Amino acid sequence: HYGRGLESVASRLEKVEAGRSSGGGAAAAADDFNDHPNVLEYGKVESSMAELVKLAQNLPKDVTDITNLLKDVVAAQKNLLKISAIAKMPPPQDLQKVTKSLNDVIQKLTSFRESHRASKEFNHLSAISEAVPAFGWVCVAPRPLDYMTDMIGAADFYLNRALKDFKEVPGHKEWIQGVRKFFKSLKDYVSDNHARGLNWNGNGGSAVEAMAKVSGGAPAAPAAPAAPAAPPPPPPGSVVAPAASSAPAPNPNALFAQLNQGAAVTKGLRKVTDDMKTHKNPSLRESSVVKADDLQKNKNAAKSTKAPAAAKTFPPKMKLDGKKWEVEHQANRQDLAINAEATQSCYVFKCNNSVLTINNKANSVTLDGCKRMSLVVDSLIASMDIVNCQSVKIQVNDKVPTINIDKTDGCQVFVHKKSGLDCEFVTAKSSEVNICVVEENGEYSESFVAEQFKTTWKDGKFVTELAEIVG
Repeated sequence: HYGRGLESVASRLEKVEAGRSSGGGAAAAADDFNDHPNVLEYGKVESSMAELVKLAQNLPKDVTDITNLLKDVVAAQKNLLKISAIAKMPPPQDLQKVTKSLNDVIQKLTSFRESHRASKEFNHLSAISEAVPAFGWVCVAPRPLDYMTDMIGAADFYLNRALKDFKEVPGHKEWIQGVRKFFKSLKDYVSDNHARGLNWNGNGGSAVEAMAKVSGGAPAAPAAPAAPAAPPPPPPGSVVAPAASSAPAPNPNALFAQLNQGAAVTKGLRKVTDDMKTHKNPSLRESSVVKADDLQKNKNAAKSTKAPAAAKTFPPKMKLDGKKWEVEHQANRQDLAINAEATQSCYVFKCNNSVLTINNKANSVTLDGCKRMSLVVDSLIASMDIVNCQSVKIQVNDKVPTINIDKTDGCQVFVHKKSGLDCEFVTAKSSEVNICVVEENGEYSESFVAEQFKTTWKDGKFVTELAEIVG
């Protein structure tokens, strides 16, 4: 760290001295973004990325593709660093424009992972997808390193699993080590150059104009207002008659003449005979009865035409109420973190596709109705309860006395061999529960919790045993 810091200081001093001796003025220095110290230092991250691309060349196509997508993210962030070198911090609306290209490539990477869920290397894809939000440090201040630590740590679940599944396959272990090395180089770069947040040029110009310079173009001029569109032609077969018509207008005098006929006005009506009357012809009454089957069909048809009710949405919530942390309705958040105390509990309700880290020792934690949720805890005094959840992951860094899992489908719990084996696991009405024991070197062994039992009558009572699966 000391050597890297001295190199950074030296390069910045050389840049300042070069700017003074050039005599080119502030404008010339402002456009020289390629030689800015922050951009030059980023070369270390690019070198680490190049090594990772090389390690992925001989691996399956899905791993190679997502590694190349990560390379695109690195390039997009470099362009943003060039913009910050010659521009001052933009207002929020312009910041969205400036970071759009970076957001787009990150979204493309995460979408690649979601569209390849059937891949044999899905854990590799998930590791990169979970860690890539760390590039969002450019919008975090004043502690981007804490944010990056949470994002990069979210990938450990999948890196450890990939290491276990492909332990004997050449090349995979080296790639996994390369992923960890790359994100460490990114974090080191931020620590050395942007420890308090992305450094903008206080004397620079507009970030939007700088973006055009970096991309090699000119800022787009505002578009002229479009001329009003012509009214659309009438649809074919319209039932509306044209204004001008050759048909004669109705004559009200003729209508009054017909009404003045008195009783003679009904001479043109057809007479109703007895066979047309329901009280004279019983067969007509029988044909008018609605059958029960037809009535049920009409009811079913009416139900099918009703539009489904829109799912009710609730605002996300994360606050401390007395001694209870309430985390509710969070979605697609990878940066949730709580600094808990020993007297505080935490209740997590209806959170989806998010990562929550609970630092320090807390009293207890409850996960209720969560999907694709990852929870990292240091230590608990009482217990952890997981209820009505789907596809959740739990990582215990130190100790938890008891973990209760109820009505949950898919739960993976990571405990450390050195400190977490005293934990008791209580399961009920749950499936796909796996317990992973993590070694000191980061590797882990996985064991499943039994789901199938056999009950037989023995010695005057029913005895329940594990059902052995043969085959």
